[in-house]
Amino acid sequence: MYNLRYHIASLVAVFLALAMGLLLGTIVVERGVLSTQQTSLVAGLEKEFNDVRAESASIQATNTMLSGFADEAAPQLVAGALAGRTVLVITAPEAGDTVASVKAAVAEAGGRTAVVTITKAGLALSDPDVAAAAEKALGVVAGSLDQTTVVSALAHEWTTPNDPRALTKAMTVAGGLKLSGLPATATVGAVAVCASYAGTPDGASLALAKTISAGGLLPALGVETGKRADGTAAAAKAAGLSGVDNVDSSVGSVSLVWVLSGRANGLFGVGDTVDAAFPVPLFPKP
Repeated sequence: MYNLRYHIASLVAVFLALAMGLLLGTIVVERGVLSTQQTSLVAGLEKEFNDVRAESASIQATNTMLSGFADEAAPQLVAGALAGRTVLVITAPEAGDTVASVKAAVAEAGGRTAVVTITKAGLALSDPDVAAAAEKALGVVAGSLDQTTVVSALAHEWTTPNDPRALTKAMTVAGGLKLSGLPATATVGAVAVCASYAGTPDGASLALAKTISAGGLLPALGVETGKRADGTAAAAKAAGLSGVDNVDSSVGSVSLVWVLSGRANGLFGVGDTVDAAFPVPLFPKP
């Protein structure tokens, strides 16, 4: 016979079964919901990724087209802008790639390039032989030579027709510098500096460029390439000159020529502190 305990036990068993059923059902439902949510999330991410990839491909195609257009247009834009002008490039021994970019841009604009390579920072005056040679050429007392005197003398020699260039010759023999492409009868018409040593822009070279510019009468700027980003362009701007930090690009070569021809001033390129990507407007209204 069934007694009260049996009925209570049966009821408890039923309620336990119901509870277990509810629990298991909830887990199954939650897993199903989670699975659905995961599927939706994955699908959303895949769509977003595909959209980004398509947009990236479109941007890349546009950049390729614009780059090609710039390559074709740049030579025509600068043609003749530097005709009859000699641009002096002040450089360090390791900046050959930057010098090559400057020379190519100047040649496209119809100008000539002279190059002075300074062997060490500070016009190589830390070298006792170079300092002694400079003192002798300038006729100053040994130990009294200062950088400003050397800067002034070199600037005068390179901007004066038929100057004997005694200091230039003395420093060359002593191994401090090497000047090429500037005949005795020629003078500097603009200056580009790409002299940095151990990744640091050379203040003495920038001071020399500023002195040659004679307070802005001649264009002067600091230049660098995208591959050799050493801060020379920004340092030149801080020194009161102009600068171009992407001279190895078609846009940068146009900016370089515009500055060297006196058509623009400022810091141009792709860096965080530039005034603009290139001189704007390129063709000011009369």
